[in-house]
Amino acid sequence: MSTLSSKKESEKIKISVGIVFYNPTSENIRQTFFNIKQLSSINIFDLSFYLIDNASTDRVLQKMIPQKLDKNVHCIKLIKNNGFGYGHNSIIDKLNSDYHIIMNPDIELKDIRGFTEAISYMQHHDNVALLSPLVRNQSDGEIQLLNRREPTVFDLFIRFFGPNIFPKRQSYFVKSKHGYDHIQSDENATGSFMMVRTAIFKEIGGFDTRFFMYFEDTDLTKRISTKGKVVFFPYLTVIHGWKRDNHSIKGIASMIKSMIIYFNKWGWRWI
Repeated sequence: MSTLSSKKESEKIKISVGIVFYNPTSENIRQTFFNIKQLSSINIFDLSFYLIDNASTDRVLQKMIPQKLDKNVHCIKLIKNNGFGYGHNSIIDKLNSDYHIIMNPDIELKDIRGFTEAISYMQHHDNVALLSPLVRNQSDGEIQLLNRREPTVFDLFIRFFGPNIFPKRQSYFVKSKHGYDHIQSDENATGSFMMVRTAIFKEIGGFDTRFFMYFEDTDLTKRISTKGKVVFFPYLTVIHGWKRDNHSIKGIASMIKSMIIYFNKWGWRWI
């Protein structure tokens, strides 16, 4: 991979990290502060962290945050939970960075070398607007097949019924054969971890807040792709806890609502 260099030799690359919490577990919070410590150890970057409480109904986050925080760690408490995208958008005006990281609290980031290589890649490829990493399961280390194609109604429908329904089509959708071993374009980046150029994130106004949950990352990918390339970058690995609730009645209803918003916005692709 290419060697990292900043715009000026004496100028550190500025990186901001946004993490949205809603009723987090104590493990999520411990993991977040581990990630902050890990990233802060990279002295060639100027890092700032924004911990956004999306109107949690418990006090776990407040109780576990250290009384004294480093000056580059900022805590924001929102008075209402208006969704994942709204939470991330709440800090847009505060961002003064070259790159912004959108990261879930259940992400574990140990791959410091890969993180540095990802920043280096974006430094050397001005046309790349968003970078998505390789994601592995926390439980068994298996690759999560998140380098997906742009969805159709058919692709989303068959996934409800498990992997044995139209398996070749499902494999095609998640690029299971050749989608995880080399740098390539990404049509549908995962919102669990996104590395974006801050200027572009600001230019497009961040997330579309009509998506409370689900499809907000697919929509962001599509809008960012009008400003630059979106790439899957397998040389950065993150670990993801992978907690989803879209098979509950509430989760299914929320996903269907977001799906309708998405296809009404971008056109209904059936097959």
